Amino acid sequence: MRSFLLVAGAIALAVVFGPRFCRAPLLPAGAEAPPFSLDRPDRPGERLTAGDLRGRRSVLFFWTVWCPACDPMLAPLDALARRRPDVLVAAIHSDGDADPARVARRAAGAPALVHVSGGDRIMGSYRISVFPTTYVVDSAGRICAGFSGRTSAGAISGTLDACR
Repeated sequence: MRSFLLVAGAIALAVVFGPRFCRAPLLPAGAEAPPFSLDRPDRPGERLTAGDLRGRRSVLFFWTVWCPACDPMLAPLDALARRRPDVLVAAIHSDGDADPARVARRAAGAPALVHVSGGDRIMGSYRISVFPTTYVVDSAGRICAGFSGRTSAGAISGTLDACR
């Protein structure tokens, strides 16, 4: 019985803490942004797809309502989207179990962002293991850079300037 408890405890620790220590690296610069098609809850029947990124630089911000580091990034990203209307800034909510009303309330505070849901379905292809995670994508649909964890709008803007 003692061996069983030790093994069960080790498995529980691996499940809880393993992802923090065994993170897959973010997608590398130059990689094609993986395909996706996600719902726009603020516009029923409309979707945002990877094809919509073609022809303009984009920022993909993966977040959740329960993430304490995500919320403070929404307003600066909203300001970035207002200053740079040539850039598509998408806030990709990534918790399908979250209360849609709670997500909508948070999204309402950043109206310049393109809000989409269903990010939990594409987290694996974008190698999301931490929230927030942000990608900057060039006009050809290739990754310029990725940021794991909280980052500044200034760093994202600087990356956009270097990314064509």
